[in-house]
Amino acid sequence: MRKQIFFRYALLAAFSFGIGQMLFAQKAGINGRITDSTGAVIVGANVLVTSEDTSVKRKAVSNEDGYYTFELLQQGKYQVSVEMQGFKPIVRSGIELDVHQLARMDFVMQVGEMTQTVEVTEDASPLNFETPEVKGTITRTSIEALPLQVSGSQRSAASFVTLLPGVNPGGTGNAFTATFNGGQLFSDEATIDGVSLQEGLLSQSGMVGIHLDYPISPEAVGEVSVLTSNYDVSFGSSSAAIITASTKEGTNEFHGGAYEYHRNTSLNARQFGVAQRPKNLENDFGAFVGGPVKAPVLWSNRRKTYFFFHFEGYRSRGSTTKPILTVPTEKMRQGDFSEWPNPIFDPDTTRPNPSFNPDQPVGSNNLPFLRISLWAVTGRRPTSSAHLIRGWQVLWPHSG
Repeated sequence: MRKQIFFRYALLAAFSFGIGQMLFAQKAGINGRITDSTGAVIVGANVLVTSEDTSVKRKAVSNEDGYYTFELLQQGKYQVSVEMQGFKPIVRSGIELDVHQLARMDFVMQVGEMTQTVEVTEDASPLNFETPEVKGTITRTSIEALPLQVSGSQRSAASFVTLLPGVNPGGTGNAFTATFNGGQLFSDEATIDGVSLQEGLLSQSGMVGIHLDYPISPEAVGEVSVLTSNYDVSFGSSSAAIITASTKEGTNEFHGGAYEYHRNTSLNARQFGVAQRPKNLENDFGAFVGGPVKAPVLWSNRRKTYFFFHFEGYRSRGSTTKPILTVPTEKMRQGDFSEWPNPIFDPDTTRPNPSFNPDQPVGSNNLPFLRISLWAVTGRRPTSSAHLIRGWQVLWPHSG
C-alpha cells in the first residue's frame, strides 16, 4: 500500500513538473509568409523547424494566405526548411532565437525540381516585425565570456544587465541599485523560466530578487533579457522593466564542468586608512552537467528527454573592508566638539517656541526653540551652564 501511495505521489510530482515547465517556461516563436517569385502566395507548403541543439522537429503547413506559425519554441538555434511540389526546397539554418522573441521568416520559392535545394546557412538573427516591445539581451556567449567579481556575496548573472542601454546602476556602479529608462528604483520585475520572483512579504521583485535574494549563477543561465517598454500585458507587476532569465537545458551531447572562484587575504590590496588588510576568505564553487536521458519511456523516435543539473556553494569568512574606529580627541574630552564633522544638537530644537519675541534680545528667557543645542549648533564648547539641558547626562568634562 505504501509503495502504491509513494508511486502515485512521484507520478503526480513528475506530471506537475512537466505541466509547469510547459505553462511557465519563457518561449519564442517563428512565423512568416511563403510566396513564389511573382509574389503569389503558396498554399499547403510543408514547413519543418528543427532545433540544432536537440534535433527536435515540428511541422506546419502554410494556410490560404501563405502564412505559417510556430509557437512555444525554446531559445536556441533552429533550422527551417520549406518544401512544395514543383518548387525548389529552401533550407535556412543558424536562426538564433532569444527568450520572448517572435521572429519573422519569409520565404520566396523558385520553380524547379525537388532534388535542387536552396540552402542559406548562418542566417542573421531575424528582426521583430510583430510586436512593438523594446528588449535588450545578454546572450549565452557573453555570459560565458565576461567575468564577475566575487566580492562579499555570491555571483549573479543579473549583474550583466548593466551592460544594456538605458540601464543606470547609479553612482556606486552596483547592479542592485540599477534603474531602467529613468524608472523608479526597485520598481522592476524579475522572472526565471517564466516564474515571477516577487516575494510575498514585502512584494519585492526585480533586482532585489534576482540579484540579491535569489542570485542565479552564470553557469546555470542560458540568457538574460530586459524588456524595457511596450512588453506583453502578461507582465503587470512593473512600471519600469521586466528582467527575464532562462536556465540552461540539456542537448544531444553531454556537457559539464566545475569551477572555483577564490578570494584570499594574501592576494588583496591593503584598504586605505587601515594598518593591516582585513581577513577576507571567499569561495564560490560549483559544478554542472547536462545531456540526453536515453532511458526506456523517456527516449524514443517520437519522445526526447533532456536534463540539466547545477550545484553552487558559497563560503565567506571575514569581510572585504575593515571598519575604521575613532576615539574622542583631547578637545572633545574637554567639551569642545568643533572638530566633529557634523553639528551635535538636541533634536527637539527643531520645535519653535510660540512665546519667542523676535523684537527682544535672545537669552535664556527668550529662545526661538523650546530647547537649545546640547553643545550649540556649531559644535563648540558651551560658555555657560544655561546651555546644559536638564535631564541629559554629559559624557565629557565641561566647565560652566
